[in-house]
Amino acid sequence: MSRISPISSALSKIYQKGFVNPMVNLSESNFMQRGYGAYRSNSRKFIDGIGIASIVLKDGVGCYMYVTQSLNNKSIPDDKRKFVAALDLTNGGLMIAAQIIMHLTISSKIVQAKMFNKLFGKQFDRNTAKMVHSILQKTDKYKGVSQQAVNETVNRYKGEVCDAFGSLTSLIAATTIGKRIIVPFIATPLASKAEEIMNRDKKTSTLHPETQNNYNPDKSVKPKISQ
Repeated sequence: MSRISPISSALSKIYQKGFVNPMVNLSESNFMQRGYGAYRSNSRKFIDGIGIASIVLKDGVGCYMYVTQSLNNKSIPDDKRKFVAALDLTNGGLMIAAQIIMHLTISSKIVQAKMFNKLFGKQFDRNTAKMVHSILQKTDKYKGVSQQAVNETVNRYKGEVCDAFGSLTSLIAATTIGKRIIVPFIATPLASKAEEIMNRDKKTSTLHPETQNNYNPDKSVKPKISQ
């Protein structure tokens, strides 16, 4: 009978206490149990929420990093750092808001049903179910399957495919339409407007009066004639 080496035993204990036990505790926690319940009640809504939450979290962290970098960037003049940071903050906030709005709009069942039926509705209509039933009748294994059973199966697959289609299109709409089309369309005019306000309110001069050059070549200086 082979003996377990002390090193293998120590590694096994480390693996058990450092990985297995924490993962078991995490899976049995109230947070994970609520997640399991949400997934079982509506798997598509849960997956969509996780997907959009990860994207929003990523953009939120990126926005914070951009703003912090702009405020501490020595290559940007001091009087423009806050303006650049404000643009980064506005752009990040618009990206997050646009993605959430697009996700809530596109992921609705009404919108998804219309889009799916327009693109793929013919693949799951009655004619398709009849064609599938006629093919099954030619096989020995499924020869006794009724048309009603085939209709129910086709409808079930239609619902599952529609859910997958909804998850994909909602993420595409959030990351492509919301982030790459809507946000630049709004952020660019806002940036131009902010730049106009900044230039309008900019002080004309901060030099001391004695150091300013008041020479004007258009004005001739008449020499004083001594009496």
